[in-house]
Amino acid sequence: SGPDTTGRERIEYIDIDLLEQDPDNFYQLSKVDELAGNISVVGLQQPIRVRPSEGGRYMIVSGHRRRAALQQLVESGEERFRQVPCIVEPPAGSAAMQKLRLIYANADTRTMTSAELSQQVKEVEDLLYQLKDEGMEFKGKMRDHVAQICNVKATKLANLKVIREKLAPCWEPYYQKATIKETVALALARMPAAQQEIILNGLKAKKYEIRWLYEGEVKSMGERMAKAEERRCKKFREDRCSNVENMQRRIVHAGNAWNNPCERCCDKCEELATCRWACPKLADKVKQLRSDKKAARQQEKEAKEERDRPIIQEIMKYWNRFGEARNAADKSVKDCFKAMDRYYQHSYEQEFIAFECLEAKFKTDTNLPYGYSCYLSDVKRFVAVADLLGCSLDYLLCRTDIPQMATAARSLPEGQLVFGGWMPGGTTPKEPCDVVAKFDMGTEKLHSILCRWNGKEFVFKGGEKLAMEPVKWMALPEEDV
Repeated sequence: SGPDTTGRERIEYIDIDLLEQDPDNFYQLSKVDELAGNISVVGLQQPIRVRPSEGGRYMIVSGHRRRAALQQLVESGEERFRQVPCIVEPPAGSAAMQKLRLIYANADTRTMTSAELSQQVKEVEDLLYQLKDEGMEFKGKMRDHVAQICNVKATKLANLKVIREKLAPCWEPYYQKATIKETVALALARMPAAQQEIILNGLKAKKYEIRWLYEGEVKSMGERMAKAEERRCKKFREDRCSNVENMQRRIVHAGNAWNNPCERCCDKCEELATCRWACPKLADKVKQLRSDKKAARQQEKEAKEERDRPIIQEIMKYWNRFGEARNAADKSVKDCFKAMDRYYQHSYEQEFIAFECLEAKFKTDTNLPYGYSCYLSDVKRFVAVADLLGCSLDYLLCRTDIPQMATAARSLPEGQLVFGGWMPGGTTPKEPCDVVAKFDMGTEKLHSILCRWNGKEFVFKGGEKLAMEPVKWMALPEEDV
């Protein structure tokens, strides 16, 4: 049927293809799929509001999202939704009034983002002023009319205006998509645009998740950046510090860290040598500081190597001694692992032998060959207790019932481990005593000889000097008189 000229609203069923989207509609069409599912089950619960357009068509005033959901259902084959129940409004007069009616119809039917509400406020304000120019009278302040139509308080209107007019363009997409909250957008908008850009670029550089940005963090950065703006350069006697932008970038990088080195001149900063935001005018000083630090690091490295050397040498002695003992006993690495109840695989063997032969890289925390986690400090504790008690480790570990260490004493440097039983060649008893010594006579087995250590050298029992050094020896207890 044709348009109703009586001015009354009416409900008609109109083919969905005759319903046009209003180009002035700025509201987002969200959750259309969800709405289509609901309509498919329970039907359309609220008619679409339209007004007559040209060529027998109708312009949607309210219901753009419902129309999109119905269109989706029709395209999927549900023809029962092709005829759409619509409230047909009478002609609305001027274009400004039509657009205002569009906003009225949609303002209370949806949950809007802050950006959508801001745009709605701006549209309403512009339309009211346009209608005023067209002759419509408004009593009171225009701001109050805008607040009433948009159902927001005056303070919120003021905040939205600040965001709309002062938020830097680089932040606009994040605000429009509601990635940042309104409070964050307002805190940013109250800062100079240049500082807003520095904040965004800095957050991106450190791969900060923008959606987690909160108001307090923005305000904190803003306050510190403002202080940097006020800084004067005393060192070079300039009215304004020429490194302000770099300091502000450093502030953003630091975030909410309690320590903010950029509260003072770079010249007095402890991080000057390592800071990538340091004042370019201090380049020579930075170069010298870095050179000094490099020299200090090298000196510290050499000092540490000197401190570590005795410890590493001691660890190497234990590994070498273990290798000598293993080879003398003709036992494999696998045999030793089995004796220590330690997991063995073939790849361990070459590494183990490299340590025994002192061909591996030794460090102060290199473990000893006596198990999974036996270190020099562990062995030192055993030795310290044995020295305190004046007995051998064999006695402490219940391998002998003779506690006196004299049976295995030897003249060795202080701190070197003393083993009970057979002692290696190159060592000597601590005091004169009878010994059993084994010599390499060129045969398959070592040759044992009963001899004596006279305090200076090994001799036969009759006093004749031995012609060779023993491969190993064992002190014998003195006979009772």
